Parts: sequence; C-alpha cells; structure tokens
Amino acid sequence: MTTTLDAQSSPAGAPDRFRILLEEQRTDCVRQREAALAECAQSVPDPVAQRRSADLLLTIGEIDAALARIAAGTYGRCTGCQAEIPAERLELRPFAGTCVACTTAR
Repeated sequence: MTTTLDAQSSPAGAPDRFRILLEEQRTDCVRQREAALAECAQSVPDPVAQRRSADLLLTIGEIDAALARIAAGTYGRCTGCQAEIPAERLELRPFAGTCVACTTAR
C-alpha cells in the first residue's frame, strides 16, 4: 500500500516531521559546503571540492524549495503533474519536488 503526504489527508505532524528533517539536511549541506569552499580557497584549488561545493549549493536550493512548498501547503504533490508523491520517495529524498515518472521524463 502506498501512502502519500497530501496536505488534506496526511497524518497530523507529517509536514512538521519533514520540515525538521529538511532543516537538518540543510544545516548539514551548508556545513559540508563551507568545508568544500575552504578547500577551494587553497593555493591550488581542488576541482573535486569545487564540484562538490556547486552540487551542495544545488541541493540547498532544492531543500529551500521543499521548505517553501511546506509553507505553501503543496508539499507532497508533484510540481509537474500535481499527483501525490509517495511517502516512500519523500522518505528517501525529502526535497523531491516531482514524482518518479516526471523525474524520468525530463
């Protein structure tokens, strides 16, 4: 059975649980990005650290977008087709904004 996180049908506290998880992940990404930027500031910049910093910045943006969807009451709905995103997907990737079908269609 697949459960979803529709704002009207979700168990009380589910968006709060994901908000807390997203805020923790954001804090961790910011910390990791700061470490990668410190590596980039060396006299011989590390291209791997530069790429990691860029990837983390994208992830932080995705997390911020998910937090905005929680605030707007649209968290758990695909931004592409408006279908409910299965809770299992959000457990693995809480900042996912699209269902698997819309993600693979890109």
